Amino acid sequence: MQGRSGTSGEDRISILPESLLCHILTFLTTKESIRTSVLSSRWRHLWLWVPILDLDKSDFSEDNTCLSFIDKFLNFQGESYLRGFRLNTDDNDHESNSSVDACLLRVVNKCKIQHLEIKSYFGFCYLEMPLVLSLCDTLVSLKLTFVIMSDYDQSCSLPCLKTLHLEKVVFPSEEAAEALISTSPVLKDLKMSQSRYDSLQILRVSSKSLKSFTLERADPGRVENSLDTVVMDTPSLECLNLIDYQYTSFEIVSMSETVKYDIDAVLSITCNFLTFVSHARDMTISRRTLEFIYYHLEINRRSKFHGLARLRATMFLNSSPEMLPVILEACPNLKHLTLELVHDFLVTEGTSRLLSLLPPSLISSLESVEIESPITDKATELELVRYFLENSTALKKIVLRLNHSCRKKHKPGLLKQLFESPRCSGLCQFVTL
Repeated sequence: MQGRSGTSGEDRISILPESLLCHILTFLTTKESIRTSVLSSRWRHLWLWVPILDLDKSDFSEDNTCLSFIDKFLNFQGESYLRGFRLNTDDNDHESNSSVDACLLRVVNKCKIQHLEIKSYFGFCYLEMPLVLSLCDTLVSLKLTFVIMSDYDQSCSLPCLKTLHLEKVVFPSEEAAEALISTSPVLKDLKMSQSRYDSLQILRVSSKSLKSFTLERADPGRVENSLDTVVMDTPSLECLNLIDYQYTSFEIVSMSETVKYDIDAVLSITCNFLTFVSHARDMTISRRTLEFIYYHLEINRRSKFHGLARLRATMFLNSSPEMLPVILEACPNLKHLTLELVHDFLVTEGTSRLLSLLPPSLISSLESVEIESPITDKATELELVRYFLENSTALKKIVLRLNHSCRKKHKPGLLKQLFESPRCSGLCQFVTL
């Protein structure tokens, strides 16, 4: 072992307290933990005291063998000791799904399980969820991947559930999806990625306790997805992350004005989502979301993001130069701006007109600017920095992160000239990385 010292031969890892060694083993699968039993006599039975059972059904020749292993494990350590159960399965036939239910019931019937994770990596696994969840009143974390859920009994409750991650989970109905969320009164973190086989058209997220919500389209290659409408009733929400989705309607029943938005989504021009986002204070947007907001602002120039203080955005450096001034004009109280500039390889001729389109009156509120950019032939990224230096009256710091992967270099003296250029704010610090 690498933990042995060169002089005394002392095994520094093995002298750690058993509680710490067992915690280290929780980061391994049960199969990997068992392999540590050959290290020394002290490690021989240590894996049996790990409070998490992490199994892969493919490691067992028969289903009964898996069940027998679970029984022996529980009988050795005591039924109340186990706190987490992870099960990976690669079978999707009905008989194998029954054995998955049997494994789950064997554990949840005997133990106060707090963390439950089921993952099927070859086809879908069908679970009798009401039967399982009705026994999990101590469940704190539930993570399901490639699972088809049977109908959810709304009388069931998960009073301790704080984390719910559902990846490519197929719900039997919209009511079942809504009930699973609403019957978890202390839920904090919800992540959902819809399967192409899911027929949900309306997703209602109603939770007074929810702090973080991520909604992702699991099959981004598909042009369309069945989910059309999202209804949010989450008054305590702090973070909203939308990834690769298309919406026709996004209805906000209640939501805190301090929510941090991270949006990489295509929204319908009729979507009312921007009405609420106009009150956002902290927002991260992808290039395509930036384009959507720009086109929306072009239609309605009166739209403003009056509350927006921090914006992170990705945009093309060498095309669509008109976007940045329109966005900045719509953010009159912006204080912190982070721009990730990328190259549009579909544009092979011409140069950006970005600098000629940026009037100085747009950025009087800015206090910090961070720009990440490749080195360009026209040094447009340097001119953009110069623009902020010369026109930002309240600017305290501007950081330029140059991507050197393209192996291009600026002409000699350009960066030095930029450092020596006049600054509108005498307190402004300029840093290059």
